Amino acid sequence: MEFNLYGDDARALVRFDPRTKLFIFLACGVTSLYTYSGLYILLFAGAVCAVLALSGKPWTALKAFLLFSAALYLKETVDNAGGSSSAVVLIVSVLTTLVLYSLPTILSLVLIVGTTRVSQFLSALSAMHLPARAVIPVAMLFRFIPTVGDEWNGIRKAMAFRGISLSFSSVLRHPGKTIEYVLVPLLFSTVGVMEELAAAALARGMDADRARSSYEEVRLRAADYITMAVFAVLTGVIVALVTTKGAAGV
Repeated sequence: MEFNLYGDDARALVRFDPRTKLFIFLACGVTSLYTYSGLYILLFAGAVCAVLALSGKPWTALKAFLLFSAALYLKETVDNAGGSSSAVVLIVSVLTTLVLYSLPTILSLVLIVGTTRVSQFLSALSAMHLPARAVIPVAMLFRFIPTVGDEWNGIRKAMAFRGISLSFSSVLRHPGKTIEYVLVPLLFSTVGVMEELAAAALARGMDADRARSSYEEVRLRAADYITMAVFAVLTGVIVALVTTKGAAGV
């Protein structure tokens, strides 16, 4: 599953506003807290995959939906088997539960960061009239993670040139060398990245009190209102069904 923190919606069939994607993320979080099984959660995951496909990630959406369907099928099969307590059954049950619980939220996060430019996201946050103390940390986070990823790739290549393996088995056999050769350089480079990003933010006037202009046009359209309404209804129905079922069970 591709996961790009410098996303773009150039290939999107429908360009959703970043605020709509944030709403989907919140709806996925609420739904995952209430349930992670049943056909209605499959319907909810299908809706997230549909939005992801319309946003220019059709293959990611298809693979995610197939994974979710397979996990739901395995969980229902294990649950209907009943009485079996073998290690394989327990492992399958735990893994499928983890997938069903976390995949909708992960997909909504992929939707945000994989199809939204940083400038679009910041413009949307500014349009929500959030204070600078809330916008600046988000801006730093979006720029900090991929930069640290680049630093990690550089460290890994440097270690490969020196004949130092960073495979999983090598890390388990030599944890001390891993800390010395990888974590220490990564921590020092991370400190430098933080200082550079802070200086860049100050140079661009992100701490100024006045409203900042932007080249990005963020505006809620009909597709955004329809999508938010669909996810609001789905979330409300799922929460109501789970609550009613839980009350009836009591």
